[in-house]
Amino acid sequence: MDKFLSGLKVAAGIGGVVLWAASQFWGILLVLLALGIQMYQNFSRMDREDAVKKLKDLGMSAFYPAVGILAAILIGGLIMAFTGYDPIRAYGALFYGGLVKNWHISLLNATPLIFTGLSIAVAFKAGLFNIGAEGQYYVGSMIATWLAIRFSLPVGLYIPVIFLLAGLSAAAYNIIPTLLKIRTGAHEVVTTMMFAHIATKYSTIFVRNNGGDPATSKHAYVTDAIGESNWLLPLKSIIPGANYRVHIGVLLALTVAVFIWYLLYKTRIGYEIRAVGANKTAAKTQGINSGRTIMTAMLIAGFLCGISGTTQVLGLEHKMYENLNAGYGWNGISVALLAGNDPIGVIFAAILWGILDAGGQYMARTTQTPSAVVEIIKGIILFLILAKYLYFWFGHKLFKGRRKAARGEAA
Repeated sequence: MDKFLSGLKVAAGIGGVVLWAASQFWGILLVLLALGIQMYQNFSRMDREDAVKKLKDLGMSAFYPAVGILAAILIGGLIMAFTGYDPIRAYGALFYGGLVKNWHISLLNATPLIFTGLSIAVAFKAGLFNIGAEGQYYVGSMIATWLAIRFSLPVGLYIPVIFLLAGLSAAAYNIIPTLLKIRTGAHEVVTTMMFAHIATKYSTIFVRNNGGDPATSKHAYVTDAIGESNWLLPLKSIIPGANYRVHIGVLLALTVAVFIWYLLYKTRIGYEIRAVGANKTAAKTQGINSGRTIMTAMLIAGFLCGISGTTQVLGLEHKMYENLNAGYGWNGISVALLAGNDPIGVIFAAILWGILDAGGQYMARTTQTPSAVVEIIKGIILFLILAKYLYFWFGHKLFKGRRKAARGEAA
């Protein structure tokens, strides 16, 4: 029986990923089936007490996101009804557009968000807030564009080189903010945000110096296009049913998410990152160098944002636009929070965000319902999820106050 389940898990996983990448929403259901089989096999090897405790932990971790999503959909529906729009028709268009009609757009929207969500999650695990992920995304985009325009090497070698150099450049962009954090205690929220503004503003200069000068170019505000030899392989060439715009970067994002999960939970580096994030003082007593660990986490975070930008340039845009306003770094924060900083959860949170964006565009076109409703839903989801932490904080303060009062009465 165990061998049969293992075989079914592998078949469902592979089939699900193929269907998922081939622009078929139903692949997600097979992936969930594979994950369910894996969970069943894990629980079957546990004692009853441990299995029940694990199930309760999983249930609680899924409860707040589920409640937040459902409540946000309900509140969004009420807002539409009060403003004169038909919520049933609007939601029908939103989910049809995001899950069926424009599923390939949902995939393309989710791909960079998986990378930036992972970046934020890794930093959070170390107790850091990499709010400047947007700037690191821009750095990766610029380096990838510049390399793809200026140089040419054999295809099989050059694309990995671009990914490596763009990722390392984005990682290096985090060195100064991280050193300031380690040496002076400067908060990474402030320093990485300032560096993000530098990168986004410099991108205008970069575009103009690489083909987007309005004085000399017929296509102002966009760089020269990169050569087709530097494009990521479209999935249609290996999966006939895939949409022509979907590229192999989709599978790369899934692979990287699994790798980051392994790194965080199965390696010494990941253990040190989580230990420093949980309690820096306790980690120090175990011989963990917190400064080195913080630097490692921020370099990984920057690298992930860099390959996010590279994937967009080589896989989808094939050029870089002025005033890109990608928002993938900022939205990566939302994705990481929704996923509870779990790398596998980041995949599904990014897909949800991709579905809402793609479905929102379709909803606006077909029902004339403002796509701003989608942003309202996103905001409500995040608010309700973050309210969980406020609830725990207030509960802790209240409980602490009552304990002090009880001790006073006893005295």
